Amino acid sequence: MDTYAEQLVVKQTNSSDQMKKFGIAAGGVLLIAVLLYVTIFIMPIAFIAAVGAAYGAYWLLKGMNIEYEYTVTNGSLDIDKIIAKRKRVTLLSVDVKEFTDFGSYNFQNDNFGGTTILAVGDEEKPFFADFKNEQYGTARLIFSPNEKILQCIKPYLPRNIKYR
Repeated sequence: MDTYAEQLVVKQTNSSDQMKKFGIAAGGVLLIAVLLYVTIFIMPIAFIAAVGAAYGAYWLLKGMNIEYEYTVTNGSLDIDKIIAKRKRVTLLSVDVKEFTDFGSYNFQNDNFGGTTILAVGDEEKPFFADFKNEQYGTARLIFSPNEKILQCIKPYLPRNIKYR
């Protein structure tokens, strides 16, 4: 029996992201104001640069919109990062049978020493999965799957892992 499920989650926005957006917007407005001021007195080419700066600030702000797509196909978990709905990057592809630990995640009690891969969304409760990977070494994936994704993962978990 084949299993397949996919889920699209929007990245949680934190204060660091808010500050980056504010910095990009403030820098863009300041650069545009300076270039328009130069346009009045020195050269009209600065107007084209001001338009380019406005577009650049808009492009950077849109690039801060990140989504993650989880796909489970017959025990293989694939996670893609979608940037501004225009660029897709594969973050991870791992077989669920390679998990060494799996369960509900608690941010306060995290003392993991390996590579941490964050792909957490807003709506669902976070889960973690520990595994060994050629690219990341000993890694911990923190993600927020819905019930359908969890139901596709559970049958493929190794027997020595107790789902917590």
